[in-house]
Amino acid sequence: MQLEEKVAIVTGVGSGIGAATAQRFAAEGARLVVNDVNEADLEQRLAELGGGHESVVGDVSEESTAEQLAETARGAFGRIDVLVNNAGVHFIRDILETSSEDWDRVMRINLKSMFLCAKHVIPTMLEQQSGSIINLASISAYIGQEMEGHSTHLYNVTKAGAKQLAISLATRYAGDGIRVNAVSPGATRTEQIRHESAERSQDAEDAIWAGAGKATPLGRVAQPSEIAAAILFLASDESSFVTGSSLIVDGGYLAH
Repeated sequence: MQLEEKVAIVTGVGSGIGAATAQRFAAEGARLVVNDVNEADLEQRLAELGGGHESVVGDVSEESTAEQLAETARGAFGRIDVLVNNAGVHFIRDILETSSEDWDRVMRINLKSMFLCAKHVIPTMLEQQSGSIINLASISAYIGQEMEGHSTHLYNVTKAGAKQLAISLATRYAGDGIRVNAVSPGATRTEQIRHESAERSQDAEDAIWAGAGKATPLGRVAQPSEIAAAILFLASDESSFVTGSSLIVDGGYLAH
């Protein structure tokens, strides 16, 4: 029960890493406020978690939603111990094919949402003189990447921003007992690629995952539960002397 009596906010819990993190946190004793932009997915996740948790539906790139998350946690449970900034989308398109609207949308969902959620939980953490914020970055923050002959440049930029936001907040608030870190997963079998392109066939999707597994020294892609375990470590008191770090969970990809 590593999170017993702790209150955690987790964004983007509809599927994948967010869903696995919410489930693991609940199993470890946390009281949760969960979020997703899809109301049906959010209701399903809340039902699976059992009683004693709260939810806020909405887009966390909108300040009103981020503010509501913090207010709900504080109102229902009286404190905020953990924020997991997980909500995000993938993007595969060369820069010449990327519109200004694309840029603004992906930056808003993947990075602005982290800024807004952190902005609204930090005042409570300052009062407590404690807290842990975890941003979902990626190995994409460290390298150039292409998929299916196209660049993931915009996604990469947002994940580099997530890592740098964690570093900047970590140094600013270390003296206030607030730890801020990032988790940088490698290829993880989620529905994110499917959401990015509904036109992609199942065979094409399977080929992407198979290729990613072959490129990973451990010979496979990660499961969401494996990334959730890393997030749990940074959320728990087991990582009490860890801040400003990006925990790489990639099966050895970057070391290869």
